Amino acid sequence: MSAIQAQALLNGKPVQSATADNATATVTLAASDGTRHFIGSIEADYSAAVALIKTITLKFGTTAVFVWRWDFAKGPFARGLGFAVHGTYGEAVSVELEASGTGGTTGRVGVFTMSG
Repeated sequence: MSAIQAQALLNGKPVQSATADNATATVTLAASDGTRHFIGSIEADYSAAVALIKTITLKFGTTAVFVWRWDFAKGPFARGLGFAVHGTYGEAVSVELEASGTGGTTGRVGVFTMSG
């Protein structure tokens, strides 16, 4: 492991969205000059059972780069990415959880992130 990789790992932190009542829950790592954001894992859940398949979308800037479809009747979404994915320097990175479809059912999404 290089010194740069070790520094990114040691500076890692969890970031979670606010809960969203039947609205898209989004966690965003803001664009910052000279900084690149890495995502190592994603977790998403709802406050109550959701019967339909919902989407979790990873974006670099405003571009969706990967969309997962998950059946939340089977439990929360938890995905380790195996390696850290990242946008370019100075680019925002975000993950969105689709609205629950039911008023009073809140969703939230979280990531384990490193920036460097």
